[in-house]
Amino acid sequence: MTEPGVYGQTTEPSSDAKKAFFSIQHLGIVRFLLKVLQLLFSFIGFVCEEIIDQCENCGGLYFFEFVSCSAFLLALLPIIVYCTQLKDKVNKESLATIDFWITSITGVIFLIASIVFVATMDSNTLATVSVAFGFLASIAFIAEVFILYRSGESPFKKKANVNGQNKTPEGQPLKPPVQAQEAEQV
Repeated sequence: MTEPGVYGQTTEPSSDAKKAFFSIQHLGIVRFLLKVLQLLFSFIGFVCEEIIDQCENCGGLYFFEFVSCSAFLLALLPIIVYCTQLKDKVNKESLATIDFWITSITGVIFLIASIVFVATMDSNTLATVSVAFGFLASIAFIAEVFILYRSGESPFKKKANVNGQNKTPEGQPLKPPVQAQEAEQV
């Protein structure tokens, strides 16, 4: 028999493999709660809107239906990625950028859909409840965008290199043009 641990690096699971399947550590408690509120509010708004059986002017209702269902699915996706081991499989900078843009665009469109639904809805209790949850979901999406922007996790933050100096923006020359160098030497 061989000694225990001889083949440990290749045959025994490492301590990294024993990570929890679901963890909110990467998001933090505030962002996780906002993501859950986005999910919950958009789902309740969608369900209340689906229960409405009659409407005279249904354009706003259908737009709100599409946006609330889409927002629910788009709020579910980041929770799945951030809270499972999928976050280790993707580029973290790209994930943060995509999350920022999806959250901000969804929040603005949900706000527009809620305003359109208020303007076109009939006086119906379910429609009022649905719109209220639509506004709450919009606030949750926009609040997370504000938190991302304030914490510097938005795509608008300045990127610095290892030495802490700002990088040259893409598309800009690294050195001055040759004509400028010749003029400096004269």
